[in-house]
Amino acid sequence: MELLAETDKLKLEFEQELAVLTEKLSGKVLLEDEFYGNPNCGIIDSENKWAIIAGIHLTFWKLNQTKKYRNESFEWIHSLRMKNKKTVEILTDPWSEKSSIWELNTENAELKKIKDFTDYRNKEYFESVEW
Repeated sequence: MELLAETDKLKLEFEQELAVLTEKLSGKVLLEDEFYGNPNCGIIDSENKWAIIAGIHLTFWKLNQTKKYRNESFEWIHSLRMKNKKTVEILTDPWSEKSSIWELNTENAELKKIKDFTDYRNKEYFESVEW
């Protein structure tokens, strides 16, 4: 299993298109999610209240709630980052014609597009993307 994210209590891993969120102490599986292609990124809240796993689609997990997001303008997520305590920023494939930046509100699970991201379109692949 390859590690995507972990905290003192939770671990987010994947192997062969299957992502798994596990409670470290008990070994209890909190989420299993299948991807077409492996997931690219993941993030876990520092207080262990939620987790996000992303690749062709994005899955948002909270205790007693799991929500999947995917449509043709929101797929192939490249990276995630925390904007503030309740907002995660999401970058879709920077080399795609549909590349954009989105925000997910972790309190109400609302996803919204912020802007198109054209900085890397028609350019060579770079390991590190500045956004």
